[in-house]
Amino acid sequence: MAAKINRVAAQDTTAVKGPVHPGWIRGVVLDEYSQPLKGATIMVKGKTDIFKSEAGGRFEVNAPAGSVLVFTYPDHLVNEVRVTAGKSLVVKLDESYLKMPKRLDVLYGTADRTNVLGSISTIYTNQLTTTPASLYVYALPGQLPGLYTQQVSGFTSFNLTPLSSAAVIGKTLVNETSNNNTSSDNSEFNITVRGQSPITVIDGVQREISSLDPESIESISVLKDGLSTILLGINSSKPVVLVTTKSGEVGKPRITFTAATGVQQSLGLPKPLPAYQYAFLLNENLLSDGKVALYNDADFAAFKNHTDPYRHPDVNWFKTILNDYSPMSTYKLNVNGGTNVARYSVSLGYFNQGGIFKTADEVPYNTNTDLSRYIINSDVGVQVTKNLNVDLQLFGRIQTTNEPGASYTNILSDLYNTPNFAYPVRNPNGSFGGNTVYTNNLLSKTEYSGYTQNKADDILANLDINYDLSSVTKGLTAKLKGNLSYQSISALNRSLTNAVYSFNADSSYSVFGGALAQNNSFATVYTSRQSYGQLSLNYDRQFGKSNISGTVLYDTKSLVTNYDLAEVVNNLAFKAAYNYDGKYFLEAAVNRSGDNRYAPGRQYGTFYAAGAGWQMGNEGFIKDNISWINSWKWRGTYARTGNGNIGSQAQLYYTYLQTYGTNAAAQGRFFPVGTNYTTKYYYFDNTLANPLITWESADKIDFGTDIALLKNHVMITADYYHDKYFNQLGNRGNTIALLGIPYTLENIRKTLYQGGELAVTYKNNVNNFNYFVTGNINLQKSKILFMDELATPYPWNRRTGLPANGTFYGYTALGFYQTLQDATTSAHIAGYTPQPGDIKYKDLNNDGVIDQFDQSTIGGTKPLIFYGLNFGFNYKGFSLSVIFQGVKNRQINSQNPAVDHFGIDGLFTSTNQVFENATGRWTPETANTATLPRLAQSAFNNNSQFSTFWLKSGDYLRLKNAEIGYTIPHAVTKRLRLSGLRVFVNGENLFTVAGFKGLDPEVTPYNYPIQRVLNAGISIKL
Repeated sequence: MAAKINRVAAQDTTAVKGPVHPGWIRGVVLDEYSQPLKGATIMVKGKTDIFKSEAGGRFEVNAPAGSVLVFTYPDHLVNEVRVTAGKSLVVKLDESYLKMPKRLDVLYGTADRTNVLGSISTIYTNQLTTTPASLYVYALPGQLPGLYTQQVSGFTSFNLTPLSSAAVIGKTLVNETSNNNTSSDNSEFNITVRGQSPITVIDGVQREISSLDPESIESISVLKDGLSTILLGINSSKPVVLVTTKSGEVGKPRITFTAATGVQQSLGLPKPLPAYQYAFLLNENLLSDGKVALYNDADFAAFKNHTDPYRHPDVNWFKTILNDYSPMSTYKLNVNGGTNVARYSVSLGYFNQGGIFKTADEVPYNTNTDLSRYIINSDVGVQVTKNLNVDLQLFGRIQTTNEPGASYTNILSDLYNTPNFAYPVRNPNGSFGGNTVYTNNLLSKTEYSGYTQNKADDILANLDINYDLSSVTKGLTAKLKGNLSYQSISALNRSLTNAVYSFNADSSYSVFGGALAQNNSFATVYTSRQSYGQLSLNYDRQFGKSNISGTVLYDTKSLVTNYDLAEVVNNLAFKAAYNYDGKYFLEAAVNRSGDNRYAPGRQYGTFYAAGAGWQMGNEGFIKDNISWINSWKWRGTYARTGNGNIGSQAQLYYTYLQTYGTNAAAQGRFFPVGTNYTTKYYYFDNTLANPLITWESADKIDFGTDIALLKNHVMITADYYHDKYFNQLGNRGNTIALLGIPYTLENIRKTLYQGGELAVTYKNNVNNFNYFVTGNINLQKSKILFMDELATPYPWNRRTGLPANGTFYGYTALGFYQTLQDATTSAHIAGYTPQPGDIKYKDLNNDGVIDQFDQSTIGGTKPLIFYGLNFGFNYKGFSLSVIFQGVKNRQINSQNPAVDHFGIDGLFTSTNQVFENATGRWTPETANTATLPRLAQSAFNNNSQFSTFWLKSGDYLRLKNAEIGYTIPHAVTKRLRLSGLRVFVNGENLFTVAGFKGLDPEVTPYNYPIQRVLNAGISIKL
């Protein structure tokens, strides 16, 4: 194969100069910013000669007219151009959706992809920016092998508890409600990696910030094995979500402005029963218990025909207070560029998410849920001298979240608990409807209760100083890193309460509840101050076929939250690696790490890891004989890691010290003294101290393989992991009553997590049709190896040996009692006489009574399977990307008002709302098709027992994200003096196939509903 390179002067210009080779086709190659692209490969289709673009992107190719030139560049789309005689070419190569750079982000640095022995999954910018959402975590589901997500809310949470409250400042230093507080802007997703909650590291510093602008993020990696995380020392058991933001690149300014606006639609909302149906079912409920019916035919007609809206109201509260659609908008400006001396990257962003509630035009302030955020992220790198490089990063965030004064959680709770006929929206005189049971009107709470706000301010500064010590010895460098960050969250309370009135039969009014004037209070609810320092010496040198690298690292992190004393974590680590001829790899690390929250003398531990790898694809028996195998690497790691659990719960704050409570009056801790029985309060023990508490430990094993086939068009990665955790915190099953206080948490629990991960990617092109398909599937199972549980009389009552989480414990349902004989002769709960239509339970011990000994683990015992599929194409400027996400072997508890009919049974202080599912209750006529038990207040204790009856499939397949875009041709944008112009339409949560149709498979009722988003925008490159 001949390689021919055009030798011309290196100048940064796209102007096509005179030919060096007369008669050859000449032109220039540009990147997506219309800047010259050096190093692009050009081939004449059907031939083997290779040409390269040089400085200024210029090229000359020996190709006849009518031939096709194929232009390629790493991580860019293939572009094929037909040659026209006498015409110079301007060829633009856009970035590909999937990227695979030669160097991979690892903890505190980068590494050659071929040398990595750990299990690391990575996605890049283009895989993040297609998702319209408030947090970048919305883009993660289905894309990263090993990472499992469950969305739990469609909006952020609120914190309104002042730091100056009695819960924080008082007579006790150790307070179980205020210590060890943490803050994260992600309250919408639960994220686990191989069963563990990960640590987020952003640009080398641990910070829980999920609201970064995706366009400012270069990559997100998940570090899953112990060798990859060992530098975290006492916290190395936790996986790492590694976020790397963009830094400056040499070249002219690359300016991108993106504007987008969209609409949100709530999903998974149930349909409430109209008032007349509710009344009919309520009558049926009363008659089942031999009581008198409450409503007659005239009542039914009034409810149904709306002829008496004040005394027979029929209010669909979902439609009354909720918007069908709500807005979302975002604006982003990114600037990147620099020279060999100085480089810069600046990102500015604004995001606004409107809420689901309706608002009143006459109220002069916003009472809706609303999130507004401004972000700036800048990075400036300066090559001070030949050997010295200084990099400064500044990050700032100002975020304001708004909600109704009654709080959206209370409003949603009342929404699910208020029947259509509870009260009218307004009375004839315009006052808010209500009564003795419902003392706060839903419309009043939503639109007329004032508002509350959280304001979060973040400031972060990173300083990196890198010095090349090659003058001392080749391959030696030093790095000094420092970080200071501060966060403050404040709360503004401008809430108020309105009285409600009932419209009486004599047209008079009765008042209920109470009117409270509008609040006007401001308080700080959370603060954190963090400092981080790191010093490292790094060595990387090639000796013939041998490569030796190593790192000596010391770091210290100090975190102060609220009024807690500082938690200080230190690491002193050494890491070394060796590879021979790119075939054989060895790596090992040891870390002496400690946390000052443990007892003196028990603060430090030693953690270690090792790995080995074999690049089988470079062996002659493959390299010289099997051309379609481009790479095949085997790798394995082992690590003894730690989990510093001391900050995980408030009760663990300095738990090695015994503390004593003084708030005895509130807890009734007193005794009478003397003849007058004078009350004397006494000090008492808080949580029992544990002077022996230590970190949790783990033995983590990972075996994996990475395969590249068919000229790297097919990429396969597979991993098996076996993570055994011990010294985990748990409570003893036994307790000593004479002690007078429960046992504290101790390091007594053991669990095992194991599973497999497989990711397959195919990426290719047919002429100018570039396409890709990538998918991953994950199997995860766990097992409780030891928990100090009480002895049980039957093996099915035990938890040991079962999965560590996700299991359900209850009765085994056998359907409904269908006949009176079946109900009277079968085992049942003591003291209850079952009737046909009640749920029948299995008598596991055959003693004729249904009790706690008939409960067992009834669900969640199968290995969890979760998967993702991502595919798309790019053709002549048109692009498509689609992400599917799914879960298998997941189960959910369906026992809630959206599914059951217990609200209509009148068992609580107020009758609650029920929904369409309630019409599926058992009756003699529907005995064979009923989906719920019979209606009867007396049956509640039997039918509400948790059992397999209420356990439903939580499996689902969701079209998580899709985007269609079009990039305007370069010939057009050039005339507009633009480097690039793209329009796009994308969406989130577009379609779901669920195993159980009654609920959203992720976000359950009472929570802020999951949102479907349809979004359109434009991206301009200058």
